[in-house]
Amino acid sequence: MNYLFTNARIYPQDPPGRIESDSLLVSAGKIACLGSLADCRSVASADCEVIDLGGRALLPAFTDTHTHFTEYAKQSFQLDLNGCRTMAEISQRIERFIASQTVLPDWILGGGWDKNSLDEPGKITASWLDQYFPHTPVALFSKDYHSRWCNSVALDQAGFTASTPDPAGGKILRDPDGVPSGIVTETASELLEKYITQPSQERLQAALRETLLSLYNYGLTTIHSMESEFGAGLLRSLSEEEHALRICRHFPLEELDHHIEKGSVSYAGGEWYQTGGVKIFADGSLGSQTAAIDAPYPGSAYNTGILRYSSDALLELAEKAHSRRIGCVVHAIGNIAVGAVIEAFHRLRQRHPESTVLQRIEHLQSIRPLDVAKLLESRAYCSLQPVHLANDIPMIEALWPSLRAQAYNFGTLSRMGIPFGFGSDTPIETLNPFHGIYSAVTRKQGLEPTNPAWRPEERLSALEALHAYTLGAAGASRAQSYTGSLMPGKLADLIVLEDFERLPETYWLEASSLLTMLGGDIVHNLL
Repeated sequence: MNYLFTNARIYPQDPPGRIESDSLLVSAGKIACLGSLADCRSVASADCEVIDLGGRALLPAFTDTHTHFTEYAKQSFQLDLNGCRTMAEISQRIERFIASQTVLPDWILGGGWDKNSLDEPGKITASWLDQYFPHTPVALFSKDYHSRWCNSVALDQAGFTASTPDPAGGKILRDPDGVPSGIVTETASELLEKYITQPSQERLQAALRETLLSLYNYGLTTIHSMESEFGAGLLRSLSEEEHALRICRHFPLEELDHHIEKGSVSYAGGEWYQTGGVKIFADGSLGSQTAAIDAPYPGSAYNTGILRYSSDALLELAEKAHSRRIGCVVHAIGNIAVGAVIEAFHRLRQRHPESTVLQRIEHLQSIRPLDVAKLLESRAYCSLQPVHLANDIPMIEALWPSLRAQAYNFGTLSRMGIPFGFGSDTPIETLNPFHGIYSAVTRKQGLEPTNPAWRPEERLSALEALHAYTLGAAGASRAQSYTGSLMPGKLADLIVLEDFERLPETYWLEASSLLTMLGGDIVHNLL
């Protein structure tokens, strides 16, 4: 089917802003014409369906540059503790979960607990979980996915005892006697993976399909996912075979040699599925107090977070990947970790000034002024998650007081011309890109309209935020030549919104896509 959209306020993203043309023709899955109604009719076929948008906004569909998509899908059937503010609420969630299970799974997985929001965080121990799960291993991610809360069975199966040393880049939290207390962070958490029994492929595949309606409602047609091998095949099938979603999959560091051996090249592939870069962790997170910063966290004389790699070590990894045309996708949150990544990428650029291999920094939640110019010179791409800001403001004030002026500097990056796109980091935060837009535009704690803007000089305009979810986000996988803007010849991935420029900023809190088109097919329609 071919479609002619007319009476629209069109925001093609290239050029930025709204254009005078009010009609767009879709033919054979691509944008065939952008102009007046007469222009589009002159090239339209007889079987073209005309859709009058009544003055609504027509834009490219959104791309989320950073998700953990299979983890997001798993929330539908695993133990979900998101939003719990008391241990009593956690008890209720656990009891409801147990009641919903005919037979308990081999491992109790899930998570979402946040020690920074709980009334009695001291109870996050193995013994507390043991009262509910005395015989079944439990491993529950923290909200930021940088720690796991385990029961005694899980600790025993992983071999964590009082004599087990902390692994490099991680910690096993302990009671006063040195016995593991139940929380393991960073690389210590990752050590559990080889013992955990994952859900069946069939159950995960069904959950992935169930998420599609929410994606289309949010105007998302492309996602980047940080995926283990376990979920990669399912996502590839969803993308290449079912054409239900465009996916760029970034793979963990332990797969790098495998991808080198099979000749993988970052961001090559078709329009539906791409292999991205190698995911590397430079540090931890703000919530777990493992993000690497230049001063101790309050209440600790020594804890400055965990820097997993020096700039020299990062450069060595980046050079190895770059030699095979594989880019790096490096998680960096604290200013010391961000500085180390920028230094590595800057030196890589000096060695290979004409290289087209895309290097990415994920999160970039703080950056020292001295690193901004070097970031620009490195030509690295930044994948940012504005919705994190809404929830991080209290923690920044409490845990990063000296980094306040360095945190979430979206406006600075925009003014410097540093390439960036937006994402969600779901399931750590909501998948909803409209909340990301609101956060970037208003910078308000908790997305609460009555709160003051936090560091308002770093706000973006709505048009800048939309660019970061469209053409800017397409740059995250070198896809801007065929998607991300409404130009003739590009893929017909588009969305319809209300006329947002005539509405208050709070529109973004309730917004949804009124129509979502993927590859020329209407996959969601509320018009």
